[in-house]
Amino acid sequence: MNILLIHSYVATNHPSPLLTEPLGLIALATYLESFYGDTISVEILDLFALGFGKVYKKKDKCIMGIHDRESIASLLQENPPDLIGITCNFTAYSEDSFELSKTIKSIYPSIPVVIGGAHVTMYPVETLENNPDVDIVVCGEGEITFQKLVDELLNKNTKSLGKIEGLCYRRPDGTIHFTGKRDLIHDINELPTPDRKFINNDVYKKVNKVALPFTKKVPAGSIMTSRGCPFSCIFCSTKVMWERKWRPLSAEKVIKEIETMVLVYGFHEIVIQDDQFVLDKNRVHQICDFLITKKLNISLSIPPGTCVWILNENLLAKMKKAGFYRLNFPIETGNENTLKFIRKPVNLEKTRETIQIANRLGFWTQGNFIIGFPYETREEMMETINYAYECGLDYANFLIATPLAGSEMTEIFIKEGLIESGINTSDVFHADHDTTTMTGNELNEIHAQAVRGFVSNKIFFYLNPINFYKHMLPKLLTLDGIVYAMKVLKVTFTDIVIQRVKGNVSQVIPVKSDH
Repeated sequence: MNILLIHSYVATNHPSPLLTEPLGLIALATYLESFYGDTISVEILDLFALGFGKVYKKKDKCIMGIHDRESIASLLQENPPDLIGITCNFTAYSEDSFELSKTIKSIYPSIPVVIGGAHVTMYPVETLENNPDVDIVVCGEGEITFQKLVDELLNKNTKSLGKIEGLCYRRPDGTIHFTGKRDLIHDINELPTPDRKFINNDVYKKVNKVALPFTKKVPAGSIMTSRGCPFSCIFCSTKVMWERKWRPLSAEKVIKEIETMVLVYGFHEIVIQDDQFVLDKNRVHQICDFLITKKLNISLSIPPGTCVWILNENLLAKMKKAGFYRLNFPIETGNENTLKFIRKPVNLEKTRETIQIANRLGFWTQGNFIIGFPYETREEMMETINYAYECGLDYANFLIATPLAGSEMTEIFIKEGLIESGINTSDVFHADHDTTTMTGNELNEIHAQAVRGFVSNKIFFYLNPINFYKHMLPKLLTLDGIVYAMKVLKVTFTDIVIQRVKGNVSQVIPVKSDH
């Protein structure tokens, strides 16, 4: 059996790649190969990566990746598949995955098309009702469910699909059947280490230079060392896939994967994409101790964020010595009432102290701040913006509260009549929806002012010699630190401020016809 897993092209509002490596597909392909050996052939067809370097304009969207029927048909014919799996993680890109399934069915009508990921896990029945070219939805964690499905297809026993937990499928009579939720894998250490041979690492070294502009060293590659998050923030939809549980890989497995990334594939920075990396401080200490001893001369970063309420000076010092250089704190708001509303366990005073410690140790510090929660007033938003300005961060990332499908906040937006469903066209930097206190246009105006204001505020802040000495000088004590500071300045003022505030975009190629 030839199994083809496809990473789709994407259509976005921004002409720059927002995706990194398809870590979920890599994990699934590795698991299937380790389980079946030579019984099957499994490959990843990465349409996004294959089309990297060109951006196509189609109506009001920028398309990244190979997307036309002729090219896709040619790629499929190189090694005709017996089973196709498509990833559909993000609601914003769900229509791209569904359009791809339609294209595939027009080429191979009889080949089963399976789709999985966070979005379809939230809407399995609706996915099949609205997309006749999708045959089966794998809900939740995919490895075991997909493997059980392959078993039945290998045995040509499709009548037993109802026995497989975690499936939603269309019966021969057209009715749709959901078999129920599959329990999460108890110990993810039992899974094989993801094998990066399934993707083109050279292409992703180029992709990540653009998708991850603040990396210190290149090339940079992404990994995940845990799954899930135990916290209960109302705006997050992570619980759809991973529930409210955190399951870490052992320090030994993480270390093995990092070694492979560095010594085999030549990555100089490891980008940890966990929802929660520092939850087990002992595990972080073990990983750092290994990196310090081995002297791999790499950098490490955690773009999704680091829980400020877990960190302490001892752990931060160890992380700095191991190669971590930048911390992104998911603070979200500077208003106490909003903190309670979103259920974020942040102590604002303690956060200020931690930022000061991190600056003193030479970390670059960034914070995420969200404005536009459904009941938030202008005054409360201004408290958040003012906190971001004065708490000592080097950079603040201002986001707009977006109703993500599957989040509790989305239900509030729906209840208040602000949106019809969790599927919307808003992104985290631009609102197409209103709140109960202001319009989307007003939100966008406040957001733009917050970004511009932070940059000008920071310039004046560092003109004060005392502030420069306390906050910036510890970052500039080495040549490596000075070089990175120049990169931060360049990225901040060109790639971030100009593109997001002024709306400048790169050259795009128009698509002449719809496919």
